Amino acid sequence: MRLPWPIRDARLARLAARAGKGDRAAVVSLYRALQPDVSRFVGRRVASRVEAEDAVAATFHRLLESLPRLDGARGSVTGYALAVARSVLSDGRRARREAFRLEDVEEPEDPRADTLGRLIQGEAEAQLVRRLAALPEGTRELLALRFADGLRWSEIAAVLGESEPALRQRSSRALRELRESLGEGAGGELAHE
Repeated sequence: MRLPWPIRDARLARLAARAGKGDRAAVVSLYRALQPDVSRFVGRRVASRVEAEDAVAATFHRLLESLPRLDGARGSVTGYALAVARSVLSDGRRARREAFRLEDVEEPEDPRADTLGRLIQGEAEAQLVRRLAALPEGTRELLALRFADGLRWSEIAAVLGESEPALRQRSSRALRELRESLGEGAGGELAHE
């Protein structure tokens, strides 16, 4: 069971402080608590399982090295861990000259949908993917963090190094423009902020 975020954040901050002082049990507990979020975050952004495993390992390596310097008052430990993961992925992309592509994220197909429904849904999704691809990379990343990864605004702010109000405004503007570009029929599909 996942704890409510204020309780979870406080628990992770305590674990990080203990782990930063060399407490091995705290390191293991911190890893177990953060691993699902980090793996999900990384898995949505890489092409292969091997690459994901390497990136997760590199993330935890960097995270453990930086724990003694971690300031829990500056944000959540989860947000910090995801910022580290983002940095690891960015370093990897820079090394391979690849860019994160939101259109590579695939959603499972509903087996109950009829053929016509799947065609219509596929066409609507293709149109949305084209619209998303036309957005600036930073805006695509912001929307992916919010909707694909389900992060809170404070965590997104930690990952991107920007203020929450600025991120909320950028997200709201991007969603409004997407709704308008897709027309009223598809506009209802996008979540309102």
